[in-house]
Parts: sequence; C-alpha cells; structure tokens
Amino acid sequence: MSDEKRTDEIQGEILHVYDGIEEADNNLPTWWLLTFYGAVAFGLVYWFYFHEYGIGKLQPEVYGEQMAAVAAERTIVTDESLETLMQDETAVAAGKKIFTTQCYACHDQGQGRVGLGSNLTDKYWVYGGAPTDIHRTVTNGILEKGMTPWGAILGEQGVSQVTAYVLTMRNTNLEGGKPVEENAKVWEP
Repeated sequence: MSDEKRTDEIQGEILHVYDGIEEADNNLPTWWLLTFYGAVAFGLVYWFYFHEYGIGKLQPEVYGEQMAAVAAERTIVTDESLETLMQDETAVAAGKKIFTTQCYACHDQGQGRVGLGSNLTDKYWVYGGAPTDIHRTVTNGILEKGMTPWGAILGEQGVSQVTAYVLTMRNTNLEGGKPVEENAKVWEP
C-alpha cells in the first residue's frame, strides 16, 4: 500500500493506492447529501411532533380509537331487540330473501329436509329456540351437522335479518315438516 499522495486530473487528490486500486478524496454526491439531510430533518420533525409535544397520534392511539368506534357502532343482540326486529317488515323481507338464497338447500321453506336442516316451523328446537340462541346458531353454525357459520358471510345485520325471518316461521307447522329430532326440546317463551 502506498501512502504517497498525488493529484490526478480527473479524480483529484489520490489518498491511497493498494493493489492498483486508487482511493480518491471525492465529495459525496449532492443528491445523496440532500437525501441524508432530508431524512435527519424528517426524523427531528417526527420526533417532536409525535413524541415531545404530543401533537400527532401514534398508531396504538389511532387503533384504540377505531376499535372504540367499532364497538360503539355494534349493537348488543338481545331477545327483545330480535323480537322487535321481527316486527319490521323490511327486515323480515330481507331475511326471507337471504334465507331463500342461502338456507333453502337444507331447510327447504323452513320445514327442513331429512338428513339435512332442522324443521324451523314447529315448536321443537335442537340448539335452543330463544331468539339469541337462533342468532348464535346462524352466526356460528353447527359444524358437526354441516351448517356453515354465516356470521362472517352475512355480517351482523344479515344474521339479525335471517333470525327475524326464522322467528316469524316458528309454530307455523308447514306441511311435510321433518320429524322431530331425538334431542330436540320444546321451546316456549
């Protein structure tokens, strides 16, 4: 390695030469320096804006506010709220439309099909006949019986509408209904 300094017309002052490789004393490119100084300035502004003065909101704060807003928008499903929804003709009609497109294959018009869905028109209920029981069954499904969990597919409103429609079918005893299942119990409010 040579430590003798010399000057080159193109490269400027040559500081070191090692194995024929010359190390020149060059300035960094202007674009690189501007990017570096910009990053330092951004970091300082960011630090003071979010951490020192607390003007801006950090991601955990924003997330907490968004989760609180979602929780405030969600309605608590109760037997009373579902029975009230059952009186809303628009909700029942929407529930019927969903029922005929999604549930008909297993439950027919509500009387059920042998080997498939339960009879929803009699007074016997296998997984509970309370409105919230029906809502939970539609939301979570009955996997061992092959019923799809509809909560994620239909959303809270769709599940409530289907539940309202199913509640209107209760005790209508449609002709040709599926026989009572062995573990079904009479449900009376």
